[in-house]
Amino acid sequence: MTPRSVVLSAGETAALRDELIALCAQAFCGAPWHEQPRGALRTVERLLARAAGQPGFSCVAAFDPDGALVGLAAGWLDSALSGGDETFELAELVVAPAHQGRGLGRTLHDALLATAPVPRLLMTLDTPGLRDRYERWGWDVVERRRPEKDPRDFVVMRHA
Repeated sequence: MTPRSVVLSAGETAALRDELIALCAQAFCGAPWHEQPRGALRTVERLLARAAGQPGFSCVAAFDPDGALVGLAAGWLDSALSGGDETFELAELVVAPAHQGRGLGRTLHDALLATAPVPRLLMTLDTPGLRDRYERWGWDVVERRRPEKDPRDFVVMRHA
């Protein structure tokens, strides 16, 4: 059965804190991220801090028929990726490994962007799999970056 997608408020997102940590730990421990479990906690704490105070916060979550959280897309208005101009940042797109490869990520992506203002940016690892997926979904690479204290390469992408 197909997971159902739901738009969440900042408060509803915060109420899912423990489920979000578990979801991020599952999704980000494997390739290409190879994050440690504490990385999931940092990701969720950042997301919830932005949900509480960032203008334009938007979140879409997917739940399986038993009510378990299996995916999430979230973003907000920010100027960090653009270098000063306010843009909508697709900040998180995460799908449980058991639900990957079935179109759920695309569904969440499209639902989040359906009401997001333009311009839109995201930053992701610079790997062919991630870059190619986002390019199929209408994103173009505008810049390559290597954040301080991170040995990995990233790309900033803009949605047309």
